[in-house]
Amino acid sequence: MKKYLVMTICCLVFIACNDDFLDRQPKNSLTEATVFTTYDNFKTYCWKFYQNLGKYAYDKNQMEANTDNGFWGAASNENIYAFNKVTTPGSGGGWDFGNIRALNVMLDKIDDSSMNEKDKEHWRSVGYFFKAFNYFQLVAKFGDVPWLEKTVTDQDDELLYGPRTPRSEVSKKILDLLLYARDNIKTTGDGDNTINRDVVNALISRFGLFEGTFQKYHQISGEIPYTDYLQASYDASKELIGKYPTVHNHFDELFNSESLAGVTGVLLYRNYVNPGKGHGIDRILRSSDSYAEACAESVQAFLCSDGKPIWTSSNYEGDPKTGDATMNVEFRNRDYRLYFTVAPPYRVNGGAPLYYPDDASKITNTEKPEDREYIDFMQTITGKPEADGSSKQLPLMQWGCIYLLEIPHLRGIYNMNQPYNISSGGYYVYKHYYGANLQLLGSSQSDNSTDCPLFRMGEVMVNHAEAAWELGLFNQGVADITINQLRKRAHVADMNVAEIDASFDPKRDRGGDPKYDQDYAVDPVLWEIRRERRVELMFEGFRLNDLRRWRKGKYVNKQQLGVYVKKSDYEDERHCAYINGGREPDISKFALNLYPDNNRDAGRIVFFKEPNPGWQDIYYLDPLPMDQLVLNPSLKQNPGYNSPSN
Repeated sequence: MKKYLVMTICCLVFIACNDDFLDRQPKNSLTEATVFTTYDNFKTYCWKFYQNLGKYAYDKNQMEANTDNGFWGAASNENIYAFNKVTTPGSGGGWDFGNIRALNVMLDKIDDSSMNEKDKEHWRSVGYFFKAFNYFQLVAKFGDVPWLEKTVTDQDDELLYGPRTPRSEVSKKILDLLLYARDNIKTTGDGDNTINRDVVNALISRFGLFEGTFQKYHQISGEIPYTDYLQASYDASKELIGKYPTVHNHFDELFNSESLAGVTGVLLYRNYVNPGKGHGIDRILRSSDSYAEACAESVQAFLCSDGKPIWTSSNYEGDPKTGDATMNVEFRNRDYRLYFTVAPPYRVNGGAPLYYPDDASKITNTEKPEDREYIDFMQTITGKPEADGSSKQLPLMQWGCIYLLEIPHLRGIYNMNQPYNISSGGYYVYKHYYGANLQLLGSSQSDNSTDCPLFRMGEVMVNHAEAAWELGLFNQGVADITINQLRKRAHVADMNVAEIDASFDPKRDRGGDPKYDQDYAVDPVLWEIRRERRVELMFEGFRLNDLRRWRKGKYVNKQQLGVYVKKSDYEDERHCAYINGGREPDISKFALNLYPDNNRDAGRIVFFKEPNPGWQDIYYLDPLPMDQLVLNPSLKQNPGYNSPSN
């Protein structure tokens, strides 16, 4: 009965969505005889493909909520991998060949155009870049995928209903496309902020590292050795570092600038403008639905200013065994990127609401110096005057340009009855918060016009460092041109490779987890390289793919903890709730559960229970949607997932 029910559902999906199958009727079909003629024709046609390269989106993937970096602080939103909540979609799920089909149409028309040979090579290169990018997304999600070499017509049953092409073959084709594009594209592209040789090299750097390490750690063999991908990544990133040896000197401005034009190390960005072409990430960050959370482990990943982990650094004032410390102590003497990623603690006095900037004079300091410690500190490190709203100054502004009177601002505890910028665990994600043009944020969900970096040298440098290690080429010289460039900006001591031994980080992954086959110990130096990547790219959407390619999905099998608090600090008139018509400061009225148990005054906040059953090896790939399996019987579901025959 179950089998027939599933089949019925899938057939209904097919009836409703049968035009989705490999996008049999391309939505962008134009008059091919006339549209693919001149240089400008191809230029116009390709603009739409830029939209798929990335964007600001307030979603779980970009905010890495299903990784070990953070969580979605809303009930019933546990990590889908740790809590076995992955489901097979009926349709969609990222199985989309629309862009690839549209690109093949263009590529097949280049030779017949009126362009000269050099221009033909250029547009073939641009098309190859976009095709490679789209196939990269598919391979990362599904592994084996159908390879479409040319324009697909309704008569091409072999292609429409054929099996998936092996991953190793597809990946080799992706690399070949990118290498051709790198060598034949116009060096400067088609003007500012367009695909050029540098951008192609950046994608080679990203893809080569991903596929090389995925094939290595998952023991995949195929068309070429995995080291060929790593070498391509290494060479491409080396070329870029030679051209761009430094990064922009202010980390925060990479994510909170109205324009990234000309910013050092930004190779390609998505430009947002107002009115009408903005994004809503900052508006939603300030709302009552601000569920993006960092966790204790991701905060602990940031080094101290002396270049050592909190477990061994003399600069860390918290507990060196557990990491436990009040938020003020925890944030002292740390990597500056922490202060621009997670909101530091503070507390001020003032009646609510106080509106920016008219009521600034009504805000007063408390009697405790620690309450304004990071207010003063952030003013010193932003490099901008206090009145400049584009920098991360404290106090924060919540929805409607109202000053937020304290961080941590905990969900369920009504801090002066301020309902926005709340956090279930206390670590408020701050990376994409933008303080300028606040007056615009109340009128539309797409008012924010900060540009989104798509390819930047920070990523290229950590790619190069990791590829170098995997190839046996990592040394102090490589560290100096990659990791240490990033650390200078972060005010962290340089990496000294010779000092990193087995005792450098006692929390390093030593492998040997009996639940997982082939669980390996991470080399001490590689551990630090991966740490640098983690903190540099946190909440930019890279972490899940990193865990997958490293074969380290087990990192999600941890109870993600929030800030260390004392219950007694919240039993005062500032944290009253309106209960039964009155204000009650009794902490028992709030959902403030502490780790390891709730029968004590102090501990770390707990929002979700212990993960169970934990990461499964099937999660290294996503499931194919059900409708595609019905439409094409030659497709086989990824192992471990439901299929129409189950």
